[in-house]
Formats: sequence, structure tokens, C-alpha cells
Amino acid sequence: MKKLFLFMAALLLTMSSCHGHASREAASVTKGLTCSLSSWPRGCQTVDDSTNVFLKVSRVVDGDTFEGRIDDGGNPGVNPWARELTKIVIRVNGIDAPERGQYYGDVATLHLQWLINGKVVGLKLKQKDIYGRWIATVYLDGKDIADEMLSRGLAWHYKEHDSNPHYAQLETEARWNGFGLWCDDRPVAPWIWRTMSKDQRDAYR
Repeated sequence: MKKLFLFMAALLLTMSSCHGHASREAASVTKGLTCSLSSWPRGCQTVDDSTNVFLKVSRVVDGDTFEGRIDDGGNPGVNPWARELTKIVIRVNGIDAPERGQYYGDVATLHLQWLINGKVVGLKLKQKDIYGRWIATVYLDGKDIADEMLSRGLAWHYKEHDSNPHYAQLETEARWNGFGLWCDDRPVAPWIWRTMSKDQRDAYR
């Protein structure tokens, strides 16, 4: 019972921290982490595009989506319960990788796993999508993960939602060189694949 009481007290403290204490807590978080663990993302979900957050990747869902927990850099001033409550899903900004079951979908997933699984990545957050995932530019050791996926031919530039000319150029170069999925003579964009019926997908295979 005592442990349960302590857990509830810690949870209430975490949830209430968004009301008046977020700025003081944010200042105590390790250098480079500008959003307080105990105030983000539950309750305080308005984040501007310049916010930098570090995330320890726990699972790669597919070639453009992964899960993780906020990494506090070992800062003893951060509420340990907050670390457990901040598991979030990230959608890599600017790319759309092949879906699982689609040609090169598994390859894209495995490559992203090899790149970031179990590692700490830096995020430049943009906004949440309709599925509740944070859209973010993702960095590992200063390298843009979207760059890597596009240059290897493991993703499309998601032009409907991103206008970065550098990403567009990387896709063009991968297409020209026949890298990855571009060695297929009839690649289907994932946003089209998602609208196809089972029969249409089976016919494509």
C-alpha cells in the first residue's frame, strides 16, 4: 500500500508540473534538452519547431516510425517517474518508407533498426499527426536520418507534406542510380499502397 501511495503521489506531481513549474524544471534538465521531462509531452503539448529533445529508441515500427523514451542524460534532478511516462512515437519528417508487406518494406525497417535502435537520437519536433505521433527531424551523431534513408533508396520524399529541396534531390539521385526500392521497374508509393485493396496488392506482388 505504501508503494502504491508513493507511485500515485509521484504521478500527481508529474501531471501537475505543467501548471506553473515547467520553466524552472526545464532549466534543470541536462544541456541541450530544452523541454522538461516532467512537463512534456503529457499535458504540455504545444512545442515550437526549434525544440530539441533527446530520445532513447526502444522499438522501430517500420522504415519511418519508431518509439522511445525521453533521455535525461543521467540528470538526477529529473523525476524518475516522468522518464517512464514519456514513451512517445516518432514519425520521421520528410520521408515515407515502404510499408511492411510492400516491396523493400522489410529492408527499410531493418536498416532503420540498424541505424538507431537502442541509441539516443536528437529530435527537432514539428507537430503531431492525426495518429498522435510526433513528426520530427531525427539526428544521430549530427547526421539527418531522413538523408540516410533517401540516399539509400529506402524511402520516398514525402512531397505532399515537405518541400525540402535537398530531400527531393536525394530521392532523384537514388532513382537515377537504381538504389534500393528504385531497382524495381514499377515501384508503388506507400501513400498509394495504403489505399489499395488486398486484391490489388496481391495482383501487384
